[in-house]
Amino acid sequence: MSIKALAGATIVTPDLEAAIAAYDQYLGYRGAAPAPVGGERAAAWGAPAAADALMATLYPESGEDRFLRLIEGQTAPGYRPMGSLGWNAVELVVQDLDGLAARLTDSPFDIIGPPAVLDFDFTDKIRAMQVSGPGGEVLYLTQIDAEIPGFDLPAANSFVGLPFIMVLGSRVIADTAAPYERLGRPVGPTLAARVEVLSRAHGIDPAFRHSLATIALEDRSLIEVDAFPETAIPRPLSSIGLPSAIAMASFTTDGFDPDTDGAGEVICGAAGELIELVVKS
Repeated sequence: MSIKALAGATIVTPDLEAAIAAYDQYLGYRGAAPAPVGGERAAAWGAPAAADALMATLYPESGEDRFLRLIEGQTAPGYRPMGSLGWNAVELVVQDLDGLAARLTDSPFDIIGPPAVLDFDFTDKIRAMQVSGPGGEVLYLTQIDAEIPGFDLPAANSFVGLPFIMVLGSRVIADTAAPYERLGRPVGPTLAARVEVLSRAHGIDPAFRHSLATIALEDRSLIEVDAFPETAIPRPLSSIGLPSAIAMASFTTDGFDPDTDGAGEVICGAAGELIELVVKS
């Protein structure tokens, strides 16, 4: 079995109706009416308490099929954005970062990192900001102004485009990357970069350069593995038994038959992250 591409991300949010409205109004993400998770899917996730929780799967305005799945549940009191290991951010490609920043002022998306050129030695053509959403989930909103040699990055086909990177907080990059290597996706070289939103969350000098590495996937998608500070804690569970905020990342794969209700096989990574493996229809 091998991982192919990012399929989407699952987010636990305390008020599903409000979250759906926020993603629709401010990011242009829309989907079908909410429905219960169901027992089969909740069991596949290892979270039977989620069976009766309402869930909505949203897609970008472009119509592309990479999703954000919102599930109603209460965030654990110990959770704070960028403060724990596991899936810490979903990165979405956007057309107009400054215009989006203006749109998000006084919105349910709290800007925790203003628009800035990313701190990479190899390019100055990537600008991003970071926001915390209705469930405390962190979104990186990224404008890519040119092709970046060595990286196959997507274009934004709507004002806010599809998710293309999952950011994974780890203790040790090599240990966290090992399950993905076993699934056919080796980790790249370790880089160093300022990640100010991470530094602020842990009271570190904003100029500190954190270690990170990327795992290249198909269809212009990636996993970014960041070495988190020692102050990062294991991700606390939500009221429905899934990790708080960004609970799970889903990836297409080969060699696996999904359950009849569409749930895929779920494995737990070295940083406590949930990895859902699904067959793309």
